Amino acid sequence: MSIRFILNRLFYTFIMFIFVVTLNFALFRLMPGDPLTMVSKEVASSPEGRATLEHLYGLDKPMFQQYIDYLKSMTTFDFGISFHYKQPVINILGDKIKNSLILGIAAVPLGIAIGIIGGIIASSRHGKKTDVIITTSSMIIYAIPTFWFAMILLMIFGVKLGWVPINSMVTPGANFLNNMEYIKDLLHHLIVPVISYSVAIFGSYLLIMRGAMIDVFTEDYVLTARAKGLKEKQVIMRHVVPNALLPISTTVIYSLAIIFTGAFSIEVLFSWPGMGKLMVESVNRRDYPIMQASNYLIAVAVILANFIMDVVYGYLDPRIRIG
Repeated sequence: MSIRFILNRLFYTFIMFIFVVTLNFALFRLMPGDPLTMVSKEVASSPEGRATLEHLYGLDKPMFQQYIDYLKSMTTFDFGISFHYKQPVINILGDKIKNSLILGIAAVPLGIAIGIIGGIIASSRHGKKTDVIITTSSMIIYAIPTFWFAMILLMIFGVKLGWVPINSMVTPGANFLNNMEYIKDLLHHLIVPVISYSVAIFGSYLLIMRGAMIDVFTEDYVLTARAKGLKEKQVIMRHVVPNALLPISTTVIYSLAIIFTGAFSIEVLFSWPGMGKLMVESVNRRDYPIMQASNYLIAVAVILANFIMDVVYGYLDPRIRIG
């Protein structure tokens, strides 16, 4: 792979980064409402108090200077003070990201694995009864709203049967004697959220994998492999699956890149103290520093994922480098 190709990708990534962070800067300054009243209605009601708040948050500076300060703070991850929590945003995000990672690391790889395996099974039996059953059921499940499916699971296993907790990440107020008790309680709370999360995402991976494999089955090298006398299982695992994984790799890398953001509906429904729940709450509270920092982190993760994917694609498929 040439250095020129990587430098071109870096240049496009830099341009995209500047565009996204600028949009993130402008978006929250165009939103309706007065952010200073979210900090303190009493203080913001007087001219002196309003001037103090404007100076504290740098809103008394010219817009261009605000933009320069914003770029500096974003690149150094100094996101300012939360309007609601009155704490540095970076401290708040740290705990929430950790909690979302716990849920995401347990659910996202599981959903991806189920989807890919299901797509392999369905495509290898293309047009047969097994394919119809797997594809149809997957499309139905994929079409069901995530929050509705999660509510059904919660009502059955949490409310009626009482097998699992109905909310929170661990039992509120519990005193754990050791780490094993904490992990056991955490895993107990994870069961239904993980099932809901993984079921919500596996359908897209199944359909993409199935479609990619069906396309690969029509390639000449697959016909050649069969003509050599290879068993169908060998043809699928050696020739079809590796080539079909390329189209789905974009979706996989994107999902892994934003795994720290959590699932909004899942976290809100189960009162999971992660990034998804925090972002929903920050919108309702108009906590602009948290909203701005969250959007920035998601944008950076997606931009980096796209850059990595471009490089990986260029390595795996020389046609992309030439094009």
